[in-house]
Amino acid sequence: MAFRIHAVNRLYFPGPKYTIPNEFLHNFGGKIPKSIKLETRSGLTFDVQVTKNSGRVVLQSGWASYVSAHDLKIGDFLVFKYSGDSQLKTLIFDSSGCEKVCEKPVDMSGRSYDIAMRNSQDEKKKRKQRDISRQGTVKPSEEGLKAELVPGCILPSRTDLTRLQKNILIEKVKAINSETPIYGYVMNNSSIHGIPCTVEISKKYADVYLPFEDGTVVLQHHGKSWNVRCCLTKQNSKRFLKGWRQFAGDNKLHLGDICLFDLLKDKKKYVMDVHIIRRK
Repeated sequence: MAFRIHAVNRLYFPGPKYTIPNEFLHNFGGKIPKSIKLETRSGLTFDVQVTKNSGRVVLQSGWASYVSAHDLKIGDFLVFKYSGDSQLKTLIFDSSGCEKVCEKPVDMSGRSYDIAMRNSQDEKKKRKQRDISRQGTVKPSEEGLKAELVPGCILPSRTDLTRLQKNILIEKVKAINSETPIYGYVMNNSSIHGIPCTVEISKKYADVYLPFEDGTVVLQHHGKSWNVRCCLTKQNSKRFLKGWRQFAGDNKLHLGDICLFDLLKDKKKYVMDVHIIRRK
């Protein structure tokens, strides 16, 4: 059941197959299925046929669609986790350590796409229900309170807030009274349990206040400081990577907590005071 991390040093471009490392096969309990499902971070599920070739287990039909959708390149890292029922959850990281997500449209003419979309819709519904029950903060009547409704604060565009969260956030931002806009982020699975642990910094904020490709940001909270790597993604947003897990653990962050990042004026380095609003 453990993660298997594999550095991509040879993909058979444009060939449609990939060999599963032998060390990973014990997860299947000695019974190799005829097909497996590769589930991505974005919820798409790719149905891939499995065959044996010269004693090795090979992913064939359907693998090419997965490669194309994620624009896999030499040096990328694939992370597989067997989740049972012949399904592998997958994560992809580029050579800099930044996570890649499915950003290219999948071929809509093929069977793999049809299967992926049907599964994707089911998975999105299940995932939304799990997130709501786990966090206990979002009610159907309270959805849709977006980032622009919080003056002086920038949040990722897909952020939904409850009325209580919005009101608390407005008061907290007023109390901080920062000279620059505050960046806010609601803790999710990626920022608490992800491998690696990450926080997304929206392009709208990063372009103006963190104008570099790869650097270090100093996070401060209650008199302590943490050095956190911040790097550019393919979507031209940025992400906190190395050092963020330590910050999250030391400050006992949980799903649904909100972190407010206040950029301080410092000519020599990027320093942010972090204010934490705990989930009620």
